[in-house]
Amino acid sequence: MKRKHSGDAYENNAVKIVLERFQFPLSITEKAPKPVPISYNPITLGKFSLTKDKRKFSDGGSVPAIKKNVPFPIDLNVGFSDWTDSSAVPTLDPLLHWVCHNNFSLDNVDVLTYRGLLKKMSMTKFDSYKNHWCVRLTKVNTSIIMDEIETEDKKKAKLNDSRQQKLFQYYGHKFEECVLKIESDSEVDIVVTSKLGKLRYLFAAEVDGVNADGEIVELKTHRVLQTEHHKKAFRQSKLLNTFLQCYIAGIKETGFGFRDNRGFIKHIKYHSTDEVESICKGDWDKSDMMQSLNKVMDWAVSLVKPGKVYHMFYNGQDKIELIEVENISYIPDWFTEHANKDSDSW
Repeated sequence: MKRKHSGDAYENNAVKIVLERFQFPLSITEKAPKPVPISYNPITLGKFSLTKDKRKFSDGGSVPAIKKNVPFPIDLNVGFSDWTDSSAVPTLDPLLHWVCHNNFSLDNVDVLTYRGLLKKMSMTKFDSYKNHWCVRLTKVNTSIIMDEIETEDKKKAKLNDSRQQKLFQYYGHKFEECVLKIESDSEVDIVVTSKLGKLRYLFAAEVDGVNADGEIVELKTHRVLQTEHHKKAFRQSKLLNTFLQCYIAGIKETGFGFRDNRGFIKHIKYHSTDEVESICKGDWDKSDMMQSLNKVMDWAVSLVKPGKVYHMFYNGQDKIELIEVENISYIPDWFTEHANKDSDSW
């Protein structure tokens, strides 16, 4: 089905010509049957480090350890006035570099991406905030490369963030700085492989720190839970996000620093990922979300054709859309050459 440019917000921001359009209904209001468990066993293959500006890649890297004795209270406001947010939409280049550097075969990889996108897509049907997202897909040999597109709307929203929003973002940065033994100005990502349904994934996931046993721990901050409403919102949003972030990457533990209204943390509470799931029983079900992710990705992969570029997006409605757009090459030549050599060897 050929369609002309329709003026959709995502199309205006990202593409010039829409060649074809497909829709995946989410049926958000439809009562779901009892969730069917789906097998999912992520395995860490390696890691790489990146400088904070995302410009310098190094294979390997050391994940900072959590300090044994953290002095309380922690004032998360210290340094905020001098802080500049340097975060950006991550690119897949570091993962592609890792693949080439390690001469990793893509023969059995269906999708290359990063954890954040899988998390967003898995919770789309269940996200009460209806957060929008937009990804770009293309196929190199038999593997689909999927990365995020930052739309103009998101760029404007970031520029218009209130001081309070920026402060809360800084709190997470400051919490890690105070709790971890940080020895370098670099982030560390693990490279994970997993199979969900029929598809095999290879993705990167940024990690925070490790405990005394060398196990990765995801660190978060949140306000002190004072009312039942606070607790319910915490389970349905913050714990949902945190659980998926951990579960998808195979991380077994999370630590929450609870702050008061002044931004002071007085204690940290650690939970295993299984405990988080148990705490939220009745609020959400991981099988629902993983089944939803599996169905959406099966649908998208079946439509993506070699040599073409697609955008897939969710804009808060009851559907996910996939559009074929202008074929503007964006995969680095050095990666395409590696993938072609890998393909020729089989």
